[in-house]
Amino acid sequence: MDMSELVSVVVKEVLERMESRKDRPCVLVLAKREPALEEKVKPLVEPYFPEGVDLVFFGEELGGRTPARHILPYLCCSSMADLAVGRVSSRTLETVLSLLLNGVCVEVLQFGYRDYANTAPGALYDLYLGYEKTLASYGLKEFKAKLPESVRVREKLITAAMVEKYGLEGYRTMVVPADATITPLAAETADTLKVGIQKKL
Repeated sequence: MDMSELVSVVVKEVLERMESRKDRPCVLVLAKREPALEEKVKPLVEPYFPEGVDLVFFGEELGGRTPARHILPYLCCSSMADLAVGRVSSRTLETVLSLLLNGVCVEVLQFGYRDYANTAPGALYDLYLGYEKTLASYGLKEFKAKLPESVRVREKLITAAMVEKYGLEGYRTMVVPADATITPLAAETADTLKVGIQKKL
């Protein structure tokens, strides 16, 4: 193979890869790329994209794609208070506010005020709880990790409260012991919430 054929093959391969990436969904992480952050975010978003997903970090090219999700890894107390009243103090927060103003949901992995749950005075902590509710009404919400479709339950008496708990957590199937007793109210709750109860050894 001569040099021009080799160049042609390489260019063709690169173009094919770029074209296949264009169709692949991406998630915009509103922070600079760092290996530790990438390791943290990737396993959280991958379950939502069984066909694969690209992580794009703040300042990187999207390649003409519209992000499927926008994730803010951390929201500190002062930034939270600022956003709640429509102020921004950084380019990242300016982007977050712009997204919210355009009706785009932004998901937060960690709210900084929660680190002070055991030490903050009640009134101050409640203030930040209020900010979180305000921001949720704007479209900035806590990221919810995707749960597996089913949950294994070891108890031998399955009650309506148990079914309701797992149903509200997002599980679609409860796998229970083969000799478990399912109360009539539990069966009715399972029907209402569309939660399957499967008996297994």
